Amino acid sequence: MNPKTSALPINDVRINVLGPVTALVGGARTPLGGRRPKALLAALLLAEGALVSEEQLIDAVWEQRLPEKPRQALHTYIADLRRALEPQRRSREEPLVLRRHPAGYALAVDRTAVDARRFGELVLAAHRASTAGRATEATARADQALALWSGPAYADLADARFLCAEISRLEELRSLAREVRVAARLALGEHRLSLLESQALTAEYPLRESGWALRALALYRSGRQAEALEALGDARRLLREQLGADPGPELALLTQRVLAHDPALLER
Repeated sequence: MNPKTSALPINDVRINVLGPVTALVGGARTPLGGRRPKALLAALLLAEGALVSEEQLIDAVWEQRLPEKPRQALHTYIADLRRALEPQRRSREEPLVLRRHPAGYALAVDRTAVDARRFGELVLAAHRASTAGRATEATARADQALALWSGPAYADLADARFLCAEISRLEELRSLAREVRVAARLALGEHRLSLLESQALTAEYPLRESGWALRALALYRSGRQAEALEALGDARRLLREQLGADPGPELALLTQRVLAHDPALLER
């Protein structure tokens, strides 16, 4: 039996990782403990309902500093996590959230129960709306996505090696959501808000060319052509200094269009 397809979603469990790792049961925050039980929960979450072996869980929880009896210690953390996520379950009842299988363990929660999954779906919806020219919808979806964040992703596990790729993916999606929101606000004529956020984006992610393009466009649409060209020049210098490369075709073409006062740049 495939636990990924047979697992029952538990509607009253909510798990947040866009900030400190927390869990809510029935709307109330439940104590998870310290770093190791949170690492256990994070490793199960990454599998998205698929089985995770005990060896994989031990590696995630302890990395290189194993206890004397790692499997016994793991079983203790699993029992504690079950009590946290299913506080009403009786000792002899089959667990529904953290389920045991011959090959390992699986976490059975609904996709909407995990804030990172809701975030990804909202960013995709915002991007699709923006691409289709539905700027108001794109702004609303991006706002909803970004409102889910309360700090860095997996804030209390930021140095965990097994989470590096996932944290980078989420941060990349967060940057994309902010860029989609800036582009949508530009399309709605909200040049001042677009400029403020694009300035923040280029400060935080100075090597992202898309952020510089949005900043220059916001300046140009605000009637500040010289500052738009200055921003594009700053981007070019940064890229050369940090990466030893010239800007890509998007920034190069935008520079030419700003210099030429291309009237299409003012179109929403």
